[in-house]
Amino acid sequence: MNSEQFDRINRLFQLTFQIGDRLGCESSDPAQLLLTNQPSLDASRIYFPADYTYEALDAAVWNDYTTEVSPLAEIADILHAYPLTYGIYRQDAVSWWVCAFWFSEGGLGMNVLLRAHRVET
Repeated sequence: MNSEQFDRINRLFQLTFQIGDRLGCESSDPAQLLLTNQPSLDASRIYFPADYTYEALDAAVWNDYTTEVSPLAEIADILHAYPLTYGIYRQDAVSWWVCAFWFSEGGLGMNVLLRAHRVET
């Protein structure tokens, strides 16, 4: 990893810590950034319990999230050159992970999975 890649990834981690509360997360570790060799968001199911279900996330909902959560918009801007997939890994009717996956291996040396836990109360 070169210094430019390191600086970019460091900035992504800093922004990740600002996302959780703004997405309505209620856990002590509400948002995480995973650097992965998995090739897609669907393949990233290995990072979730087997009984979680994957659902596509509507583009309008994703756009609302990036509009309402400026650190998320900044992450998306930093990674704009890479193909993006977003979705939900659902635990049950009131608890799920909002996820975004950037296929960034060619530029950063690894792909990026952002996940933020949401609980509806």
